[in-house]
Amino acid sequence: FIMAKQVEQLEKEKKELQERLKNQEKKIDYFERAKRLEEIPLIKTAYEEQRVHDMELWEQQEEERITTLQLEREKALEHKNRLSRMLEDRDLFEARLKASRRTVYEDKLKQFQERLAEERHNRLEERKKQRKEERRITYYREKEEEEQRLREEQLLK
Repeated sequence: FIMAKQVEQLEKEKKELQERLKNQEKKIDYFERAKRLEEIPLIKTAYEEQRVHDMELWEQQEEERITTLQLEREKALEHKNRLSRMLEDRDLFEARLKASRRTVYEDKLKQFQERLAEERHNRLEERKKQRKEERRITYYREKEEEEQRLREEQLLK
């Protein structure tokens, strides 16, 4: 009997515990839902405020960027105007430099052409001598062969 009462008591406590947990879960769920419902308008207003703030910041940065670009352009124009006065001097300097380099180039080219012509002439002379020597050797060889042939013919006769 006592044992059955204890089992019954344990089951009763277990059901009560489950009931309490279920009630607690409902309360937490209700609380979370209520909290979210209260937060949604606050989140929307915070988002709108942040968006407006970001837009203002972007406009401010864009304005600063434009003013810095305008200042840079003005400085660049000042530099251009200042340097344009030196344009004639630069062109004159470039012309002198090119002329001096051109004369050096032409001198070197002339020297090269002279050496080239001399080397060609020397090689032609060398080839002439070589051909002449080859023709002389060929002539004497043919002459000797002819003599040898004639001697052999006479011996045969």
